[in-house]
Amino acid sequence: VAGERRRYRRAAEPDGTLWLAREGRAVAVRERPNLLASHAEATEAGPVTSPMPGTVLVVKAEPGQVVAAGAPLLVVEAMKMEHTITAPVDGVVTELNVRAGQQVALDEPLALVTPEEGTA
Repeated sequence: VAGERRRYRRAAEPDGTLWLAREGRAVAVRERPNLLASHAEATEAGPVTSPMPGTVLVVKAEPGQVVAAGAPLLVVEAMKMEHTITAPVDGVVTELNVRAGQQVALDEPLALVTPEEGTA
Protein backbone atom coordinates (compact mmCIF):
# COMPACT_ATOMS: atom_id res chain seq x y z
CA VAL A 1 0.00 0.00 0.00
CA ALA A 2 1.41 3.39 -0.98
CA GLY A 3 4.80 1.83 -1.74
CA GLU A 4 5.05 0.11 1.65
CA ARG A 5 5.78 -3.60 1.63
CA ARG A 6 5.02 -5.92 4.54
CA ARG A 7 6.38 -9.42 4.92
CA TYR A 8 4.63 -12.22 6.75
CA ARG A 9 5.65 -15.68 7.83
CA ARG A 10 3.23 -18.35 6.74
CA ALA A 11 2.49 -21.92 7.70
CA ALA A 12 -0.12 -24.26 6.25
CA GLU A 13 -1.96 -27.00 8.13
CA PRO A 14 -3.17 -30.25 6.53
CA ASP A 15 -6.83 -29.13 6.86
CA GLY A 16 -6.13 -26.15 4.57
CA THR A 17 -5.79 -23.50 7.29
CA LEU A 18 -3.15 -20.92 6.46
CA TRP A 19 -1.45 -19.06 9.34
CA LEU A 20 0.04 -15.62 8.67
CA ALA A 21 2.34 -14.09 11.32
CA ARG A 22 4.02 -10.70 11.68
CA GLU A 23 5.41 -8.77 14.64
CA GLY A 24 4.32 -11.35 17.21
CA ARG A 25 0.74 -11.63 15.95
CA ALA A 26 -0.82 -14.44 13.96
CA VAL A 27 -4.09 -14.93 12.15
CA ALA A 28 -5.66 -18.09 10.72
CA VAL A 29 -7.13 -17.87 7.23
CA ARG A 30 -9.25 -20.61 5.73
CA GLU A 31 -11.55 -20.95 2.78
CA ARG A 32 -15.25 -21.16 3.49
CA PRO A 33 -17.81 -22.33 0.93
CA ASN A 34 -20.14 -19.76 -0.56
CA LEU A 35 -22.85 -19.38 2.09
CA LEU A 36 -25.72 -18.91 -0.32
CA ALA A 37 -24.70 -21.85 -2.49
CA SER A 38 -24.07 -24.20 0.43
CA HIS A 39 -27.42 -23.44 2.08
CA ALA A 40 -29.50 -23.18 -1.08
CA GLU A 41 -28.31 -26.53 -2.40
CA ALA A 42 -29.08 -28.49 0.77
CA THR A 43 -31.39 -31.32 -0.26
CA GLU A 44 -31.14 -33.76 2.61
CA ALA A 45 -33.24 -33.78 5.74
CA GLY A 46 -31.83 -32.24 8.86
CA PRO A 47 -31.88 -28.98 10.71
CA VAL A 48 -32.43 -25.79 8.74
CA THR A 49 -29.64 -23.42 9.80
CA SER A 50 -29.04 -19.70 9.52
CA PRO A 51 -26.82 -18.75 6.56
CA MET A 52 -25.58 -15.68 8.46
CA PRO A 53 -25.80 -13.88 11.78
CA GLY A 54 -28.85 -11.63 11.86
CA THR A 55 -32.37 -11.07 13.14
CA VAL A 56 -35.44 -13.20 12.43
CA LEU A 57 -37.97 -10.84 10.86
CA VAL A 58 -40.85 -13.17 10.03
CA VAL A 59 -41.72 -16.75 10.91
CA LYS A 60 -43.87 -18.15 8.10
CA ALA A 61 -44.24 -21.73 9.32
CA GLU A 62 -45.37 -23.41 12.50
CA PRO A 63 -44.68 -26.78 14.12
CA GLY A 64 -46.77 -29.55 12.59
CA GLN A 65 -47.19 -27.74 9.27
CA VAL A 66 -46.69 -29.82 6.11
CA VAL A 67 -44.33 -28.02 3.70
CA ALA A 68 -42.94 -28.66 0.24
CA ALA A 69 -39.25 -28.36 -0.61
CA GLY A 70 -38.52 -24.68 -1.27
CA ALA A 71 -41.44 -23.41 0.81
CA PRO A 72 -40.51 -20.31 2.85
CA LEU A 73 -40.10 -21.04 6.56
CA LEU A 74 -38.80 -17.70 7.84
CA VAL A 75 -36.98 -14.52 6.90
CA VAL A 76 -33.62 -13.50 8.41
CA GLU A 77 -32.30 -9.94 8.03
CA ALA A 78 -28.64 -8.99 8.13
CA MET A 79 -27.13 -5.64 7.16
CA LYS A 80 -30.43 -4.41 5.65
CA MET A 81 -30.71 -7.51 3.44
CA GLU A 82 -33.54 -10.00 3.85
CA HIS A 83 -32.93 -13.70 3.21
CA THR A 84 -35.81 -16.16 2.96
CA ILE A 85 -34.97 -19.49 4.56
CA THR A 86 -36.74 -22.37 2.80
CA ALA A 87 -37.58 -25.99 3.51
CA PRO A 88 -34.85 -28.31 2.17
CA VAL A 89 -37.25 -31.25 1.60
CA ASP A 90 -40.94 -32.08 1.46
CA GLY A 91 -42.06 -32.90 4.99
CA VAL A 92 -43.38 -31.68 8.31
CA VAL A 93 -41.97 -28.85 10.41
CA THR A 94 -41.23 -30.79 13.60
CA GLU A 95 -39.22 -28.08 15.39
CA LEU A 96 -39.20 -24.30 15.20
CA ASN A 97 -36.48 -22.90 17.45
CA VAL A 98 -36.87 -19.15 16.81
CA ARG A 99 -39.40 -16.34 16.98
CA ALA A 100 -39.68 -12.98 15.22
CA GLY A 101 -37.21 -10.43 16.59
CA GLN A 102 -34.74 -13.04 17.84
CA GLN A 103 -31.02 -12.68 17.08
CA VAL A 104 -29.44 -15.73 15.41
CA ALA A 105 -25.84 -16.77 14.77
CA LEU A 106 -24.21 -18.26 11.68
CA ASP A 107 -25.20 -21.93 11.32
CA GLU A 108 -27.58 -21.75 14.30
CA PRO A 109 -30.40 -24.34 13.97
CA LEU A 110 -33.64 -22.53 13.17
CA ALA A 111 -36.07 -25.32 12.36
CA LEU A 112 -36.27 -29.02 11.58
CA VAL A 113 -38.19 -30.37 8.60
CA THR A 114 -38.70 -34.12 8.81
CA PRO A 115 -39.60 -35.95 5.57
CA GLU A 116 -42.96 -37.68 5.68
CA GLU A 117 -42.76 -41.44 5.59
CA GLY A 118 -42.53 -42.73 2.03
CA THR A 119 -41.23 -39.41 0.61
CA ALA A 120 -37.55 -39.63 1.55
